[in-house]
Amino acid sequence: MQGKTTMRLSKTILLAGLALALVPFAATADAQDREGRWEFTLGTVYQLSTSVDAEGGTTVDTDNDFGFTLSTGYNINDRLATSFGFQWASVGYDSTVFDEDGDEFGISGSYDAWTLNANLIFNLMDGPLTPYVGAGIGYTWIDTNIPTGLPDTVCWYDPWWGYICYTEYPTKTTDTFSYQAVVGLRWEFNYSTFLRLNYASQWLDFDNAKGTPRFDVIGLDIGWIF
Repeated sequence: MQGKTTMRLSKTILLAGLALALVPFAATADAQDREGRWEFTLGTVYQLSTSVDAEGGTTVDTDNDFGFTLSTGYNINDRLATSFGFQWASVGYDSTVFDEDGDEFGISGSYDAWTLNANLIFNLMDGPLTPYVGAGIGYTWIDTNIPTGLPDTVCWYDPWWGYICYTEYPTKTTDTFSYQAVVGLRWEFNYSTFLRLNYASQWLDFDNAKGTPRFDVIGLDIGWIF
């Protein structure tokens, strides 16, 4: 666990160092006049593995996995902006749980996570190349894909394919308040298109977890300004 924390800290320092190294170049670039303009982004995220400890001795170890994001935002001025986004990821995990008799057994699978968030972004420079920081709040829904009951089969008649049947399993789901912080680098390579590279940490306020679990992601976005 200590090794994973050290690796994440090293990546954060590396990204921050890159951003600082590019500040002199950003200062000499021409401003792109973001003020008063909307923007839209599509991107991918790479969620880093983490460990979650819960009450009763249950543990969950997640894998490294990819997801995707989309967001919209408004530039209040060249430095300050808002961002409203959606993030999805399907993440593999290994879990150790205990039954009612106290017997230990393992579960492996993948869960699906959907997050809606709202952030305040501060660009450190006015120009087209700028490091930025941000923070915000959100809400996360998680489907563990662990069945909680008997399957339910629904059938219907299609005029082209005949009878079609679909079987659905009820699964364990949960939802929770979340909040996040982000540091990144933004490059506007023309008046209407930009790229963003960022490193974000998201904390989920699970009821039965020990502490507040933290999930770190590396993101790459392409965006358009209107």
